[in-house]
Amino acid sequence: MVLSEHQIFSWLGQFLWPFLRITGLFLTDPLYGSVFIPAQVKAVMAAALAAALALWLPQLPPFPGDPAAAFVQGVIQISFGAVLGMAMQVAVLAIACTGEIVGLSMGLSFAELQFKEATTATPVLYDIMSWAGIMGYIVIGGPFWLFGALAHSFQTGVTLGGLSNWNDLTMVGSSFMTSAVWLAMPVMAVTLSVNIIVGLTSIFTAQLNILTIGFPLLILAGLWIFIGSIGTMNQDFHAIFMAAMRGAAMMIPHG
Repeated sequence: MVLSEHQIFSWLGQFLWPFLRITGLFLTDPLYGSVFIPAQVKAVMAAALAAALALWLPQLPPFPGDPAAAFVQGVIQISFGAVLGMAMQVAVLAIACTGEIVGLSMGLSFAELQFKEATTATPVLYDIMSWAGIMGYIVIGGPFWLFGALAHSFQTGVTLGGLSNWNDLTMVGSSFMTSAVWLAMPVMAVTLSVNIIVGLTSIFTAQLNILTIGFPLLILAGLWIFIGSIGTMNQDFHAIFMAAMRGAAMMIPHG
């Protein structure tokens, strides 16, 4: 049996196009890209999923035989998968930033942990909200939806969305930071009120200074409001992830 060069590159394309996009997705996705998953496991998963998609997807174009064109296409496909995963990663980070804003407003930023996924020590509330964001991402079915979106992105071939869609995605990312501030707003309002009250009180009673009374009161009031508002964050988490999914869907070309 003699195989032609066109057949070889056709088979390579059927596997490499999805493999490269999955590789990019595994670089940035909150779950697939977690440092808790060994790199060897990620490589095997990416190859297995790409092989499964190769059997399900329609006939894809052959992979370029020219090394320069192959390198450029490889970077483009990896970047596309990375952008899809980054949309969800930013959503999780927005939720994590809520914890950091809360910790800074109540003076709890001195309590830090070395979170394995962070390069430096981060506030405890940041770690807690980061785990809450990842768990919410899993519960809402984000990993399955994102992989399904990547698979359906090949329905129109290996083309990508227009540049306007990339700009829309960046605008969605900016709205996540606004959502983080709004989630932390109850604690910020209470801690500001406590600071004002303690400041006015310390003017007339020197013994009630910020260290002996104000600091413990600030932390207790902030934690009490933060714990009380956790029950109302479910809808906010859902809205953030839905916005991230819509932003990722903008990147998928539709035939």
